[in-house]
Parts: sequence; C-alpha cells; structure tokens
Amino acid sequence: MRRPLSIGLFTYSTRPRGSVVHSAALAEALTDLGHDVTLYALDKIPAGFYRPLRCRFVPIPTAPASSETDALIRQRIQEFVDHLTTQRPVHDVAHAEDCLATNALIRLPEALLQAPVVRTVHHVERFESPYLDRCQRRSIEEADLLLTVSRATERELAVKFQRQSHLIPNGVDAARFQVVDASRARQAYGRYGIAPDSPVILSVGGVEERKNTFGMLKAFALFHEAHPNARWVIVGGASVLDHADYQRAFTAELAASSSLRDAIVQTGVVEEDELVALYRSADALLFASLHEGFGLTALEALAAGTPVVASRIAPMTEFLSTDNAVLVDPLDPQDIARGIATALGREGRSERIQAGLRTVAQYSWRAAAEAHHNLYLKAMQA
Repeated sequence: MRRPLSIGLFTYSTRPRGSVVHSAALAEALTDLGHDVTLYALDKIPAGFYRPLRCRFVPIPTAPASSETDALIRQRIQEFVDHLTTQRPVHDVAHAEDCLATNALIRLPEALLQAPVVRTVHHVERFESPYLDRCQRRSIEEADLLLTVSRATERELAVKFQRQSHLIPNGVDAARFQVVDASRARQAYGRYGIAPDSPVILSVGGVEERKNTFGMLKAFALFHEAHPNARWVIVGGASVLDHADYQRAFTAELAASSSLRDAIVQTGVVEEDELVALYRSADALLFASLHEGFGLTALEALAAGTPVVASRIAPMTEFLSTDNAVLVDPLDPQDIARGIATALGREGRSERIQAGLRTVAQYSWRAAAEAHHNLYLKAMQA
C-alpha cells in the first residue's frame, strides 16, 4: 500500500491557461490516488479558482501591479515568497508549474522549505527581457527535478540547459467533454449572436503571437470569402505576460474589415461549463500555433468529438496525425484555409473523429498522477 504524500502544487493564476489547467487536473488526480494535495495559486482578481476543485485550494492574495512586465513578475514572485514565509506550509514535495512559482520556492530558506522542488516545464519561452530570461533559466537550473509534457520540450531542455527531464504527457478527462449533448450545446453560440446554421471555427487561448493569431486571421479571411456565413470564435486570453501590442494590432486589422469584424467573436475567459459546450458544438478547432508545450486544447477538442486543424510541427505531431486531425503548415495561410475546409467537409470527418477518440483513451490524468507519484519518491530520495 502506497504511503500518502503531502504535496504542494503551485501555479501562477486562478484563470484557465494550459499550465493552470494541468495543475488543477493533476491535483485532483493525485487526490483521487489518496494523497494530501494543496493547490496554491496567485489570485489576482480575486474571484477564486476558475472551476470547483476536489482538493484543498489556497488562494495567494496579490496587490495591483505595474504594467511593466519585469516589475510585475518581481512582485508576483515576492507575493508567493511572502505568503509562504508567513504560512510556513509543510509538504513532502513542492511542485511548481511555472517559473514564477519555482523562483519563489527556490528563494525560500531551507528551514522554511525542507521538500524537494519539482518543476514542470511546459515549454521554454523566448523572452526579450534579460530579467525574464534569467528567471526562466534559474527555475530550470535550480529545481531538484524537472518534468516535461512533451518530447520536444524534453529535447530542448537537454540541448539548451543540459538538464535531464522526465516526460509525463498531459491527460484529459474525456467524460467531461461527453456530458453535454452536442445539439443542445450549440445554444452556447447563440449567446454571441451566431446563427444556428453558421459554420463555427473555435480557437482556445486568446490572441497571442506564439498562438499565430494573425496567421490564422489571414487563413480565416481566405476561407470566409468562400463561406461568408462562417464564424471564428476565439476563447480565452488570461496570461501573466503582456500581449497588448499584438492584440491592438489584431483589433486594428479587424476594424479595417467590416465583414471580418462581424464574423469574428472574442469571448475572453469563459466559465468551464460554457467552454465544454463551445468545444462540443464547434464544427472545428483551429489550432495553427507556432509554439506549444503540448497542445492540450487539441486533445480536449478530440475528447469532445470536434475535428482539429493543427500545425504540422512538434509537439502537436506527438499525438496528432493525419488519422485523427487535419495537419497544416502554420506559416502558410492558404494551407490553413484549405485545412479548415477539409475539416468541415464530410469526407473523412467521421473517421478522424473516431480516431481522435481512440487517441484520447491513451491519455488519462490517473496515469499521469501515478507517474508523478513515482518521480516524487525519486526526488524525495535524492
């Protein structure tokens, strides 16, 4: 019988984002295995966590911060440090999901933190700021154990930082995406003024350069010329980094075209139930990203039975293929537009959806939790 561990999981936000979603799902899966798990998150709104949790949750209060990125990051790290110094939590393992939380944990004196620091690296960011670059490097070089979610990131850590990491892919709660009837879920789009007969292309993650939003806009414009009733819905956008310049340029581009402006909906962050409904009833997920750690949104779309148009690059190609998705060149808007048309067409659609569901069956949070438990023991024994 396994000994229950006390595990502290640390993430930079309460709003849905890839690493935050990973933190919550992993915390619950570890709890289901019988471990005592506490999820800590910077609560910047404050409004609590973005969805109910089956584990203990500790929100870390924050104060208004500068819009200057370096100053903001310094403050958020210090808020982690201040809270942990005051509360002095005791855990067998301290597991950080981002460089902010990791930097806070490695700054704590040994008397306050006697647990190994485990760091999951979802992807290696390309920072222009030397301070942020040092922050990321420190979190990778000084963590006691590194985990990754894809072979692509595993290779990058080995080459760029000369550090070994352990691969544990993301999981997905497949049942969560099947509980909503697809025809009833379609009503979710009606709230955004989208007609029931309009083809809907969904993207999740907001407007960001690494998400290739401009490239996808060019592709959608090409597709929209032939399908003027099509609609593109962009969900999400919570981020600790500043994407304001890119977002302003995107807004300006839309403002210059009334037809596109009326065909594109930006919802911002939505509630969990609504996100599931949007996945479930979209005609396709458009995910022509340039840089990802894993591509969890594509796995979630497969679980919802929604056709996926994704970049023909790693790490997406680690679990996506021409069997379960339509793969495109993210640098070629015409290829992306053709991919959208293929995904919305009837030919091969059912076969790709069924292959996608078979793929989803290979990725469970329980298996991820078991693998984490084994590596936690390794870190504790080091």
